[in-house]
Amino acid sequence: MDERACACVSNAYDLFTVNPVQLSTEESSFTEIFPVASLSDKTPIEFFFSGVGESYLDPAHTLLHLQVKITKKNGSNIATPDVVAPVNYLLNTLFSECSITLNDKQVSSQANYAYRCMFDALLSPKAVQESLLTAGLFFRDSPGKIDATEILNAGEGFKTRYNICKDSKLMDMIGALHFDLGNQSKYLINSVNLRIKLERNKDAFALMSASQDFKIVIQHASLFVRK
Repeated sequence: MDERACACVSNAYDLFTVNPVQLSTEESSFTEIFPVASLSDKTPIEFFFSGVGESYLDPAHTLLHLQVKITKKNGSNIATPDVVAPVNYLLNTLFSECSITLNDKQVSSQANYAYRCMFDALLSPKAVQESLLTAGLFFRDSPGKIDATEILNAGEGFKTRYNICKDSKLMDMIGALHFDLGNQSKYLINSVNLRIKLERNKDAFALMSASQDFKIVIQHASLFVRK
């Protein structure tokens, strides 16, 4: 036996071990925070979470909640003859950029946010796509019909999203944000202020229609953070 080796016991004799108990987290809860400014078609949505207090923040469980509807550019509701639907996974593809700031220092900025979100969604397990992601308006488009905007020729994904939004019905969506800070398991310590800014995509990007006479109106936006 090497003199540097340490003695050990085979796990075959490990008959009476008690499983460890996690005591570091006493409680957790979700807090809803709202944008720092009123919602507008042309301004970014910005959320601010103060690090005051003793609680840590769990970025991996940050949820975005949106209530939006599609109207004509003059503000009137769309009618049945109007054929328009949002692009897939509207909850996140509605935005072009996601910036994260900690204590007034920007730590990340994702300029191609919508594409990153679609890659994440498409690479998710089928069970996740058909359950959790549908809350963010993710419905797979049929192969060969991704760009079709006529009901008769459109794929199942377009038809599903069209039926959800037609007649300017309110679309209620919730789901995870796709940002680097949320892709790791470490908590954010207290006394660190978190600021999240979401830049809007143009309506021409976020909507699928033969006409450009439509726009997306955000009626409610909030962020659920776990602390």
